[in-house]
Parts: sequence; C-alpha cells; structure tokens
Amino acid sequence: MPLLLVVTLTAAGAAAAAGYGLTAPKRYRATAQLLVSPVAASDATFTGLPLLRDSGGKRTAAASAAAMLASPQVADAVRSQLGLSRSRDAVLAALHARVVDASDVVAVTAEDTSASGAAQLANAFADTLVSQRTASFQSQLATTINSDTKQLDSLPESSRAALQQRLATLRGLEGQSDPTLKVTAQAAAPAAAYWPRLRRLIAIGAGLGFAAGLVVALLLLLGRGRSTAAAAAYDRSVSERFVKRLEQRADERIEALLAEQERLTAREAALAVREGELAVRLDERATAAVDERVEELAARRADLAEQERALAAREARLAEREQALAEMPAPAAPPGPEVEQRERELEERVAALGHREAELARRAAAVAAREREAAEQAEALERRTEELEEWAAELAARAERRPEPEPAPPLEAVPEPLPEPVPAPAAAAEPSAQPVSTADGRWNLFSLQRLVDERGGEHPERIEEWSSYLYFLREYAKPDGTVPASFDWLIEDTFADLVA
Repeated sequence: MPLLLVVTLTAAGAAAAAGYGLTAPKRYRATAQLLVSPVAASDATFTGLPLLRDSGGKRTAAASAAAMLASPQVADAVRSQLGLSRSRDAVLAALHARVVDASDVVAVTAEDTSASGAAQLANAFADTLVSQRTASFQSQLATTINSDTKQLDSLPESSRAALQQRLATLRGLEGQSDPTLKVTAQAAAPAAAYWPRLRRLIAIGAGLGFAAGLVVALLLLLGRGRSTAAAAAYDRSVSERFVKRLEQRADERIEALLAEQERLTAREAALAVREGELAVRLDERATAAVDERVEELAARRADLAEQERALAAREARLAEREQALAEMPAPAAPPGPEVEQRERELEERVAALGHREAELARRAAAVAAREREAAEQAEALERRTEELEEWAAELAARAERRPEPEPAPPLEAVPEPLPEPVPAPAAAAEPSAQPVSTADGRWNLFSLQRLVDERGGEHPERIEEWSSYLYFLREYAKPDGTVPASFDWLIEDTFADLVA
C-alpha cells in the first residue's frame, strides 16, 4: 500500500510536469557580442571626449558598456526602431547584458517568444548603443577640434607640435564610429527554445512526487500504527474482515483518483495539440493574406509607374507637336479683317494647348499622390501584420488559462485595394514640321465638314477642336476642297473618331 502510493505520486508529478512543459509558451534566446577597447587613462589625445576608460586600475569599461545597454534611452530607441508596442520595462526585462569571463567582451542576450524576434531584439540593443555612443562622440569631437584649432592659432610656433599631432589624430576620426565600442558578432535566430525543457521538468516533477509520496507513506504508516494500538486498547471487537474491506475501499478510491488524473493528463495533451494546430492555422492564414496583399500592392505600384511613364511620353509628344506647329511656315495671309480673325483663333488655340498641358501636369501629380497613398497602405499593412502576431501570442496565452480553447475571433478586414488611377486623356494631335506637299491627298475638306456636322453630336467635347483644324486646313485646300497629301496623317490622327 505505501509503495503504491509512492509510485502513484511520483507518476503524478512527472505527468503534471510533462503537461506543463507541453502547454507552456516557448521562449527563445539570442546573443550578440560587443567588444570594448578602452582608452588608456594616461592617453591625453582623447582628453575631453566621451570614450570608455578603465578606472581604478580595474577592467571597468566593459561593465560600464553593459550598464549602458539597460538605460531607458537605449530601450526607447529600440522600441522605436522595431516598432514594438511593449512598454520600456517589458523590453528591458527581456535583455540580459553581462561581461564574458572578466574580459572586454559584453554578451547582449535577448529573450522573445519567437526565434527571429529574439535575434532582432539583441542586435537592435547592440547597434543602438553603438549608434548613440557614436553620435555623442562625433558631437564632442567636432567641438574639441574647433576649440583646439582656435587655441593652435594663438600658440607660438615652438609650442604647436603636440597640439598639431592631437588635431591630426582627432581629424582622422571624423565620420567614424566610437573607437572604443563595436559589434563583433551579430545575433542569429536560435534553432530551439531554451524554455521549457521537457526532460528537466519531468525529472523535477517526478522527484517532487517521489518526495511527497515518501512523506505521505510515512504519515500513513505512523497513523496506522497508532490506530492499531488504539484499536487493541479500546476496541478489541473490530474484526479482521472489516479492516480488509476498508483497505479495499481505499485502494479502489486511489485507483479511481489515478484514472481521473490520467484522464486529465490526456486532456491537457489534447488541448496542447489543439492549441498548436490553431496557432499554425492562424499563422498560415495571416501569412497568406499578407503575401497576397503585398503582391497586389507591388502590381499596383508597377501599374502606377507605367501610367506615369505614359503621361510623360504624351506630354513630350504634345511639346514636340507644339514646336512643329510653331515652326511650320505660315501661309500667305489675305488682307483685311480675316487675318485678324485667324490670328485670334490661333492665339485661342495656343491658349487651349497651354490648358491641356496644365491638365496633363495635374494628372501626373494625381498619379504621384496615388503612389504615395499606396506606399502608406503598404506601411499600414506591415503594422497590421505585427498586430496579428501579437494577437496570436495573446490567443495562445488565453488558451493556457482556460480548459477549452475558444474559437479564434475573425480577422479584421484587410484594407480595400487602391482605386484604379484615371488615365490622362490623350493629347490632341498637332501638325508636324513636315514640308507641305502639293500632291492631292485622300481627304476632302467639304467631306470632313459634313462629317463634323452630321456626327459631331456624338463627341461634343471635340467639336471646337475639329472646327479649329478645319479652319486651319482651308489655307491649303484647293477650290474643290482637296487637301494636300502631306496633311493625311494629321487628318487621320485628329479626325480618327469620324473617319475610322
């Protein structure tokens, strides 16, 4: 009986430890290394500069660097760099900085729930400390060089050698990092979690169960001895059969308790498996949604770039046609008010082209704004991805605190796709600088006028443009309305909606 109790409690302790080890959240550790090269206390070259030095004849520079890593300024900079939502105290609690074996190497160890997160956190602490020390060093270095340069001008020639040598050394350090501190090893993502360690937990649980079993068995034996003595003294009428029946009932109760404990252990294992499946499914859904959204944003950015190039090409084409129109030889103008009327119309046409060019510029600015909006939505999507990861961690923690895991809440909707940019209208065709040919062309001015009168209502926005071109072509048309062949390309381009 006591032996069975000891074995039972030992098995129960091992099972409880195994259940905890399977359900406890995993923790990862990653370590980066900093090398401290302290300046000698007797070196006057770097007097007044914020560099690491040993003091009191002891190796204190490395310990000072380890203490600086745990400063609030470094923690705040790391939170801003990695975009962490955790508090400063939580970030500092995940950091462990120590000097390696009384050397000048500082191990920067960070803990996190993911392997990559631990490596990023350790590297961010190491890089941030070096960056902050470098900024402070460069600021003071510029002030010191300024001060020494002014002092050098006031010294006689015989006393300048030492100061000139100091200035040469200091100027050689401009733009460089802190010479007493550098990162020698970047942290890499660990392959396995350092906690929980299942074998160690099972061994500890079994040991505690065994100890508890020994104590309980000893107490039972002592109690049984006293009960036997008391029964012999006060109740000699108790039969042996009654005692055996009590022992049998106690054994049955213990077996029932063991069966219940095994059932609870199996349920804990099932909950751990279900939690793992839920986490994997959530990661897959989040990863697929993020990848799809990133691909969509990349495609839209490429479309925006292509449309911007098309707008630039159209603007260049419009400029070339304006130049061609300006360089085209002017026809002999008939005397009278008709010349003034034609000049006014040409001026109006030039003004219309200027408005068209302004419209193209406005459309190009709109495309650039759309691209900036796409970039902002990409950043918002990255922030949303980080929130999903934190939500998954919170879900895992909640699953540990309740017997049955609750169904995962639905993911929030991914931001709607960016609206398609409105393409800029094609620039109106302009006459080129080709010499006017005298050969008859394919088109007749009167036929074009008739087409404009009959079908112009289908394109009311272009009637004014077509009327301007018909007036321009009258100078080159023959009395029967035949237009020279050199204008065929202009008519086919400008009146494409009518002659196609």
